[in-house]
Amino acid sequence: MEKIDRIKAHYGFTMDDTNNLRQLRPVMEADKDKFVEAFYGYLKNLEEAQRYLKDEETIKKHRDAVGQWMLNLFSGEYGGGYFKELERVGMAHVKINLPAHYVNAAMHFVKRYLLDVVRREIKDSREQAYSCGSVEKILDINLDVFTSSYMEEEKRVAFLSHRVESYLIQFAGRFSYGLNLMLVMGLVGMGVMVMWLFVYDLTHIYQGDIEKGLLSTLGSLLMLWVVIELMDTEVRHLKGKKFAIKVFISVALVAVIRKILIISLATEKVEAQLSLIAAVAVLGGVYWLVSKVE
Repeated sequence: MEKIDRIKAHYGFTMDDTNNLRQLRPVMEADKDKFVEAFYGYLKNLEEAQRYLKDEETIKKHRDAVGQWMLNLFSGEYGGGYFKELERVGMAHVKINLPAHYVNAAMHFVKRYLLDVVRREIKDSREQAYSCGSVEKILDINLDVFTSSYMEEEKRVAFLSHRVESYLIQFAGRFSYGLNLMLVMGLVGMGVMVMWLFVYDLTHIYQGDIEKGLLSTLGSLLMLWVVIELMDTEVRHLKGKKFAIKVFISVALVAVIRKILIISLATEKVEAQLSLIAAVAVLGGVYWLVSKVE
């Protein structure tokens, strides 16, 4: 009830307006059929009218509803029941996706029509002005409630959309964080395997194959260094630091260098060594460029 009183107060709608509208009811009852015909004549000029008034049954129900709505404007009863009915009509417009523009345009037509009726039936200029003012107020209140239905629907859709969006973002963030944790665990496992490879390469030295053992061990140390760098980069990333692309280039660079160290033991594979050296040169250039940019 407080909301209803507030709306009335905003439009300056008083008991005098209620009495003015009640006194106009007999005039409007006599003009009801003409009003409905004129209103439908106006609707026919709207481009999308056929989209919402598809069949005779729908049109009949709508004509009856429009006529009753017009008479209710002059009922003299503007309490909770009246406003609840206006909200129902407003939500009906929203449910059929009727653009708010058509509601505003139709209300403009209704206002002009009813004011013409008042001016035609009431000759006293002072009484005519009061009555026209009351008609304008009740129509503005109706339009306010109808428009509020559209605004409430937009808020509801925006609220649901915001909730879904927030949930998806939150889920994606947690999922991404979980994948990063799995990556850290994978790097820990890789570090353990590289340490085992380092121990395995040391066995070559104890077996007397010192050259192979030293080169293989050096390659293993390089791989261990790469794993440490990757792990350090990932931990920094989890803490919110910038992701370092050059670390991944260094992984490829170290892998190629280790391959060169291993293949250098086979002197007959000179062409393979040259291609790997060229790869190191290219990766080194890319690493330098990325480092400059970062």
